[in-house]
Amino acid sequence: MKIQIRTLYKCSSCDEIHDDEDGARECCQPDIYELYECPTCKSIHDDEDAAISCCGAHAVQCPSCLRDYPPISLSSQAIKIAGHCTTCNPLFTIDQQWAIQDLHYRATGQREHLFD
Repeated sequence: MKIQIRTLYKCSSCDEIHDDEDGARECCQPDIYELYECPTCKSIHDDEDAAISCCGAHAVQCPSCLRDYPPISLSSQAIKIAGHCTTCNPLFTIDQQWAIQDLHYRATGQREHLFD
């Protein structure tokens, strides 16, 4: 008579023995928390409303091409300074470039250049 050895699986958290591998995996799975990321600054929030209102709920719209931009993007700063975004018309005077980059730095604390 042949002896049959049965394979069992032990949960690594509570040491409970299970007949199948999936049962052991699903026994004490870690808790999963739902978090929300602001699409503009990528900061993490506990609730969806906080992520939506993090960097301003309203987008800035380019009057020339009607594209929407987050309020802290370089293009939204360009719209404030030059009246158009960096996509529909990427041409700016040197003074406008400096003003756009400076306004963006003041709003975000991050140095970004228009033409990198």
